[in-house]
Amino acid sequence: MKKPFLLIIGIALLLPFTANANVITSIGSITSSGSGSVDYTIFDQDARGRTWISTYSQSFDTYIYLFENDGSLGYSDYIGRNDDGGAGLNSLLSVVLNAGSYIVAVSDYNFSPSEAVYGYNYNNRYGSYGLRIASRANVSFNAVPEPGTFALLGLGLLGMGLTRRIAKNKG
Repeated sequence: MKKPFLLIIGIALLLPFTANANVITSIGSITSSGSGSVDYTIFDQDARGRTWISTYSQSFDTYIYLFENDGSLGYSDYIGRNDDGGAGLNSLLSVVLNAGSYIVAVSDYNFSPSEAVYGYNYNNRYGSYGLRIASRANVSFNAVPEPGTFALLGLGLLGMGLTRRIAKNKG
């Protein structure tokens, strides 16, 4: 009895992703608690359109929150959330979004709004998950520079400055 039910849920999750949708996917992971227990994905949408955000994991019960990305994550940026209501390990959020930038926060079940905003969920389950975002508009991941990128840029600028200073002292 459980297998047909899961098959129906799986098919229902795929129905919104029709041929007209633009789809992006990624894989993320969370830790069991504290730092890393909430994973964030930033994406951009170029026009108003219905957007479907779904997650699936084999190791924990995914729960998603969606926020507008205005540069600082807060309660006023909240758009929606979803869990499957105990039916499985997936989540699906279907909303109409305007053109703009958005943040998806993913963690384990029993995930509160404050945990989504502050990035700490004290759950017991962890692991990797798949994220799929489909929209009638064009969607793309927002490239967020990693700290290592900034460090390399800083070292390059420092090296250029030292080279210029040495050349100036020789000449």
